[in-house]
Amino acid sequence: MSEEEENNGSGYERTLTNAHIQLIALGGTIGTGLFLGVGNSIRRAGPSVILIYVVVGIFLFLLMRALGELIVSDLSKHTYIDFIEKYLGKNTGFISGYLYWISWVTLGMAEMTALGIYFQYWFPHLPTWVPGLITIAVLLFINLLSARLFGNLEFSFAIIKIVTVIAFVILVAYLLITGGKTSFGPVTLANLSAHGGFFAKGSTGFFSGFQMVIFSFVGVELVGLTAAEAQNPKVTIRKAINQVPLRIILFYVLAIIAILVVIPWDKVATNSSPFVQTLAATGIRNAGSIINFVVISAAVSSTNSILYSAGRLLFSVTFNGKGKFNQTFGHLRRQLPQNALTLSACLMALAPFVIIVIGNEAFNFISSTSTSMFLIIWCLMLLTHIAYRKKTPVQELTDFKMPGFPFLDYITLIFFILMIILLLILPENRISMISALLIFIVLSTLSKIWHEEKKA
Repeated sequence: MSEEEENNGSGYERTLTNAHIQLIALGGTIGTGLFLGVGNSIRRAGPSVILIYVVVGIFLFLLMRALGELIVSDLSKHTYIDFIEKYLGKNTGFISGYLYWISWVTLGMAEMTALGIYFQYWFPHLPTWVPGLITIAVLLFINLLSARLFGNLEFSFAIIKIVTVIAFVILVAYLLITGGKTSFGPVTLANLSAHGGFFAKGSTGFFSGFQMVIFSFVGVELVGLTAAEAQNPKVTIRKAINQVPLRIILFYVLAIIAILVVIPWDKVATNSSPFVQTLAATGIRNAGSIINFVVISAAVSSTNSILYSAGRLLFSVTFNGKGKFNQTFGHLRRQLPQNALTLSACLMALAPFVIIVIGNEAFNFISSTSTSMFLIIWCLMLLTHIAYRKKTPVQELTDFKMPGFPFLDYITLIFFILMIILLLILPENRISMISALLIFIVLSTLSKIWHEEKKA
């Protein structure tokens, strides 16, 4: 492939630097799933949630290595969906493209819902839909200007999140070493085994904790969607993917341990951020407000990344297509998918209606639905990587290979399938998983009808 094809094949302008990509990848792992959803996971699984994060993190790293090999193999591809279409067929590409886009839009709705919860810390009577609606309008304006502006904004947000989590862990470690106390009592490792033990909620609680943990990692593959606009994707994408294990250990496992040594697991809040609750318990003046500002910035950052991804996915699935819809959303203006970004933002703005209908359970339902759809997409991505390796001659393979192929591909695929089955079994996640499968079936039917009409 020529350098020109690598740089210009997508039609995008390569404006994202190595620093942008690294910080987007790092910041992309720190969002509402960690700052808000972790409370739900802790209350369901107890201290064993730490083990869940390690297990899910390992399989997500393997998924990213498989996706990394695909990305590096052909940098002219816009998104993962282009690879699915190439190796699994146009029908599967059509289905997965729209399912993936809907997944990102749903994820954006979850972040908007979380924003309303965060703002109620300061403004208890503020309607939860107001902060999200204002945020999506501002972020749409920014994303319509340039990809570099998006990168700069995400760069800043990522630094805030990273510094905060590191400072949070260091502060709790200091309290642990010096025998500090909070309003919950002494800061101690004994909290990890007290109140029922490490597996305090038994096997049922342990397995019920997987949904929200998986949701915490949703969007980890965002770094691959930046390849078309990265200045040196072959180098930056590899670095970003290989750093996933370190990010998992530092920003998830250590942060959760820090929460649990301060607050007994059965007293962790589920309707606000456990990070805010932890720092507020230390008695440090304005600590709760400071961390609440950070978790708000994290939600804004995640929404920003989600809008970026959703716009490019809609552009990708409609690119070069026929018909008014495809022509409207499948072209660029000023090297940006402006129409696709606008439609994605408008759909995310429907989150308030879900909040009105469901009420306080809106975040849990939306996050569960998003998790369910991403699990289906991840299975398709792994099948795509397997097909790529089988169809590509050895001498044409990239040197950034998925380790342990095909064994680890199949093990990871089995894990995601088992997670789908688990969500169908758990009553609190069953409706969301069934909804995701129904969307997949509807898209499959529409794809079949569309292709049959095209042949006629």
